[in-house]
Amino acid sequence: MDVSGNLLRRLCSHVTGINDQRLDGHFTLAVTLLNDSGSGLHMKDHNEVADKIKRRLVREERFEDAVRFSGLLNKLLKSAVLHNKGSILSLFLALSNDNAASKRPKITVGNAGMTNGHLEDESFPLPNLFVDKPLKASTIPENHSQATSERMDGGSSRVWHLAERYRTAASAQPNSPFAELQQLNKFPIRMPADKLPLKQTPRKHPAKIEGLVEVSEKDLVRDLLYVFVGIEGKIIKMDKKKDGYEIDSKVKLSPSQKVLVLKLTEVGWLYRRVKNFCERENSSRSSERTSDRMVSGLVHQSLVVALLEHLSEFARLITLLERQIQESGDTPLSEASEGLTLRKLFMWTFEPRSRLKTLAFLVDDSQMEHGGACISKLYQHLHHGDPGHRKVVGHIIARATVPIFGMLTRWLLDGKLEDPHLEFFIAADPMVSDDKLWHDKYSIRWLMLPSFISKLQAEKILASGKSLNFLRNVCHFNAPIAGREVIKAALQQTTVESLFTQDDSGQLDDLISLTFRETSRHVLEEILTQHKFMTHLRALRRYLLLGQGDFVRYLMEILSPELNKPASNLYPHNLSSLLETAVAASNAQYEEPDILKRLDVRLLEVSAGDIGWDVFSLHYHVDGPIGTVFTADCMSQYLMLFNALWKDKRMEMMLSNIWKEQAATSKMCRDIPELGKALHHIQLLTTEIIHLVHQMEYYMAFEVMECSWHGLMTKLKSAQSLDDVIAAHNEFLKRIVAGSLLDKDSKHLRTHLRSVYNLIEKLKCLQERLSSAVLAEVNARKSFRDDIKARTEVGDFGLSGEHQELEKKRRKEFSKVIRNFITDLEICTRTYQTVVKTFLMMLTQHDDQNLHLLSTRLDFNLYYHQRDHHLNQRLTYQHKRKSLGTSFTQ
Repeated sequence: MDVSGNLLRRLCSHVTGINDQRLDGHFTLAVTLLNDSGSGLHMKDHNEVADKIKRRLVREERFEDAVRFSGLLNKLLKSAVLHNKGSILSLFLALSNDNAASKRPKITVGNAGMTNGHLEDESFPLPNLFVDKPLKASTIPENHSQATSERMDGGSSRVWHLAERYRTAASAQPNSPFAELQQLNKFPIRMPADKLPLKQTPRKHPAKIEGLVEVSEKDLVRDLLYVFVGIEGKIIKMDKKKDGYEIDSKVKLSPSQKVLVLKLTEVGWLYRRVKNFCERENSSRSSERTSDRMVSGLVHQSLVVALLEHLSEFARLITLLERQIQESGDTPLSEASEGLTLRKLFMWTFEPRSRLKTLAFLVDDSQMEHGGACISKLYQHLHHGDPGHRKVVGHIIARATVPIFGMLTRWLLDGKLEDPHLEFFIAADPMVSDDKLWHDKYSIRWLMLPSFISKLQAEKILASGKSLNFLRNVCHFNAPIAGREVIKAALQQTTVESLFTQDDSGQLDDLISLTFRETSRHVLEEILTQHKFMTHLRALRRYLLLGQGDFVRYLMEILSPELNKPASNLYPHNLSSLLETAVAASNAQYEEPDILKRLDVRLLEVSAGDIGWDVFSLHYHVDGPIGTVFTADCMSQYLMLFNALWKDKRMEMMLSNIWKEQAATSKMCRDIPELGKALHHIQLLTTEIIHLVHQMEYYMAFEVMECSWHGLMTKLKSAQSLDDVIAAHNEFLKRIVAGSLLDKDSKHLRTHLRSVYNLIEKLKCLQERLSSAVLAEVNARKSFRDDIKARTEVGDFGLSGEHQELEKKRRKEFSKVIRNFITDLEICTRTYQTVVKTFLMMLTQHDDQNLHLLSTRLDFNLYYHQRDHHLNQRLTYQHKRKSLGTSFTQ
């Protein structure tokens, strides 16, 4: 006896409680039951038996057992050793019957025991096996083996025949275990009259039974073939409300047939879904564009072509299956026949169903998108664990990406953008002129960027085509572009699949990098050599950033008489002639003629009370390719920088003139001792301001200009594209603007510096007032001495009493003027020192470390720190953290 027989015998012993020769009869009965039930409904539909067990456990509120049963069921179904899993589950269900709850087990068939073609409760419980009399082999009916081989239609008929054999055996042999089983269970085994076994009717002519029509399996197969290609059959109809197929209610089918047919209709439903999408796209393409409907794009058209290829392949399969049906003729089908049965049809359509399901997923995700966004949706399905799924998706993406690949090829090779349906991720604005081509005409549609193209690659693609158009339309470069043949050869070796398989092969990335390098190199050569970008950049630094010292100094001297006038009295042509004079008198005369032609005078908007110094500015004309780098925004920043630097230079020149006047005044008033204090005070204040202005000029010239220029030159040497040049130049301007205290973070510093400049103008007024008073006093005293000398020469006394009184009175008035001057000078000095101390504190608390060093140079001898205790703490930890833009967390 094999292992399974031993296990079954042990099971019978455990259930019956018998462990001697009487167990043989029960063991034989168990083997008979298992063999009989093994070919019935339970062997085929193990899912139904499992559902009954789950429902029973839930009905008995054994939820934990239901969960445990689900886990054990999964292990059972995955087992490759055990067979007849449905029979095993049926046996477990029968053994689980509670004898106390089912003392009179019943076998119910027909409508009472069937729900939608399924056995409702426990199929048929095993009889009570606790018997004392042995079961002999001779008691088994002779026709048992023949009865076992019979095949009846329907699970209920099978159960009835088993019960009938038990009853016949019991009546033939009263002492047999079959009779004991019937007697112990008190179970009248009978078949209801309305459910007698039906004779098998010919499948060729369906018969009406109780209002239902029985159809042959061949008719079902033929109907399903129509459903597969989206056509309703006679038996299977399309329910548009439910968006699915349903079986005609007048047709009689077994439960297993219903389940199988409904599973097979999924193929037709998927086919209709994909086909309807293709038909909609074709109709939208053939119709004209209206206000509420857009013509189908090229990507969708390519997608439809790819889908139709798969549908055509599926249609060929249906043709082969239909040929099998035709070859079988009118021969009835069975499981053992060679014809096309439902199960064979299920196996034939297993792989096509998976493929159609993949196509349906793609259709659902892509129908609301177009262009590059549609490609991104399709690409998401490529990351799948099923190789067959990936193969189908890869084929669809390869076909759908063909238009995008064509647009990309033309853009990289010729810079042409042919995108009638706005599907490409590069966009062009036809309203933008060529002057703004580089910055404004072309852009990236980020929504249309396929997800397999990175942001860096997209920017390189944009720059490549943009460079070609820049050379052609802005630089007017008509010669063949160097490296075009290399790019063309690389494009010919690149396939569509390389777009979305960059992880496997770097063809696309190599192509993009090659095109970007070649076109960018050509643009740089054109800008740097033919259009002399570096020459124009140095000219801007020399004239607008006041780097040409001799020119700036001479220009300020010859413009000073004009710029001291009200702004409304200035005329540009007069200033232009003075500019030409300054050029001719300085080293600027050796500049290239093209540079000097671009240099001009510009007057800003005039406000009330403005003088020429407030509205004067130099201007540098830029156009053509260099205008791409020196944009209008850049030139406005140059203008702002010029005005700030021009103001600084003017303050320097003003202090120089003040110092000259002080030197002249000191020589004139050597014989006026009462002026010593006033001259000393004004010279101290002037020296303080000169020190501040000189330190500011040093900071601007070296810390800002020279360092920023060095950084610009370093970046330009390593630049690989025009965008790199533009970025380096913009960064250069940004650093200068920030260093000149003109950005948002430093405007308060520039405003405070203007207060210092206002004090310089006030100091100039005080110096002029002192100079005029001293000059008048010197002249008066000289006239007084001349009068004395003249009177002495004629023999009179040198002074009369009246002259003496007048001289005393005049000198007393002069002393009063000097005292008032000293008072005003002290007020100006205190104001200046207050402003400077505040300015130093603001520099110390700024985020820029260079401004911290500027604060140290402005107060190198701690003169201001000794007068303000707040400045003494500037290097403490708290001020350091604050200057670095951080704060403490409590």
